[in-house]
Amino acid sequence: MSGQDIRETYLEAGEFFAKVVDQVDIDGWEVPALGEWCARDLTGHTYRSFTTILSYSAKPGDKVDLERPVDYFLTAFEGLADPKQVAERGRAAGLEIIDDPRMMVRGFAMYVKNKLEELADDHIMATPVGGMRLIDYLPTRTFELIIHTMDLAKAVGVDDQPPEKGMAATLEILGQIALYRGRASDLVFGITGRGGLSDGFSVLS
Repeated sequence: MSGQDIRETYLEAGEFFAKVVDQVDIDGWEVPALGEWCARDLTGHTYRSFTTILSYSAKPGDKVDLERPVDYFLTAFEGLADPKQVAERGRAAGLEIIDDPRMMVRGFAMYVKNKLEELADDHIMATPVGGMRLIDYLPTRTFELIIHTMDLAKAVGVDDQPPEKGMAATLEILGQIALYRGRASDLVFGITGRGGLSDGFSVLS
């Protein structure tokens, strides 16, 4: 993908998220959604795919530590992805948008779109796991937007399909994670009908 394609894919994923949030019923924010999260918590966690771009770009990194989107996840799994901490960050973000989730999501989607117009592809983002070029970090946020918007849509009963380019980017990262975590054979056998995947199978855990 070109840099422009990566940007457009991210923005399309953000629009997918905003469209699903727009359709959540006023009484639907407390329904169970994912693990410990209700729909509001999950929405808050997903909306961090906007806010982290704004915050990480504000303090540019000194050097590139992670070259590829998959490197972000492989590094994060080593410590940043502690389930309790992730759950708490989601709840905290849910409280940030409690008054008007739709307005907050739409507003920050626009803030990020405008911010991306100011940033070069090679702008170094100071992420919690190391410096990354903007254009390498964006696919990690597309990944989060696609997967968690699908979670949200399922939880609140919204029938909306993710954009194809965003889904393709997500599947690419999932395949790479499976490869580097030694789960690629299981994944290939399972999705081609050559062997059932075990209950709870995930390349993320």
